[in-house]
Amino acid sequence: MLIFLNGQIIKEEDAKISINDLSYQFGYGLFETIKCEQGIPIFFEIHYKRLTHSAKELGMPFPVEQEEMKKWIIDTLKANKLTSARIKIIISKRAEDKFNVLILASPLEKLSASYCLLSYTLSRDSKSVSFRHKTTSRADSYVAYKKALGEGCNDALYVNEKHELIECTRANIFLVMEDKIITPLLENGILSGITRSKIIEIAKKENITVEEKNVHGLYLNRAKDVFMTSAIIGIMPVSKIKFEDKEYSFSVDSKVIILKNSYDAEVQDYIRKNTKLPTTF
Repeated sequence: MLIFLNGQIIKEEDAKISINDLSYQFGYGLFETIKCEQGIPIFFEIHYKRLTHSAKELGMPFPVEQEEMKKWIIDTLKANKLTSARIKIIISKRAEDKFNVLILASPLEKLSASYCLLSYTLSRDSKSVSFRHKTTSRADSYVAYKKALGEGCNDALYVNEKHELIECTRANIFLVMEDKIITPLLENGILSGITRSKIIEIAKKENITVEEKNVHGLYLNRAKDVFMTSAIIGIMPVSKIKFEDKEYSFSVDSKVIILKNSYDAEVQDYIRKNTKLPTTF
């Protein structure tokens, strides 16, 4: 695989980052994951805005303009002869006042029709920068994700000490109730997902009520459906949740179908608006 590192496209095995890099030593770095279709990084401007906002919040500004970053992504896609891909941007700070910019491109994996989730209890500080931003300090997420895979699930669902649902290791979570959709509050220390925000906007247009609130695990008893959202999976129905000593099963609700169709339409509209010439490699 060819990667982008600090202005150059190089082989993965040739990449070198100093052991003094603060992301390596302290997890003091940021990342963004972007889905690309037809050579277009979907909703790139919003991802870039979140990345720069997080960098400012962490006192880690980096002098990369939006169009320059986009060009680097396109160059990385072309170098790997990919049009549909998962792009991961990693920004890390060196000990001196310089930064590393790493861009990885990998083919999109085939997704399941629905996901199974395993609950994972984790006490967390809702004001922690490690959770509110996409930092490279992700040991908890990696451990929870691997545990979920080991038990035949696709992802782990974080539950706090109050038995409230928070988010998944790689996605936000929504519950479909009888008359509305509910999703955990950002104030609980969850990531402000870009797809999450899109779905809330779409729901308003479709006259579907979305309520952001504390979501106790007991809501799973009454939920008609559950779904996850992220840049890579879009809207993913959840068919099963292994929650503590119980197991819940769900079927796809009509509200989820409406939201998914509208979201997919927005993605296709974005691609059309950002396609200038056919891309051939």
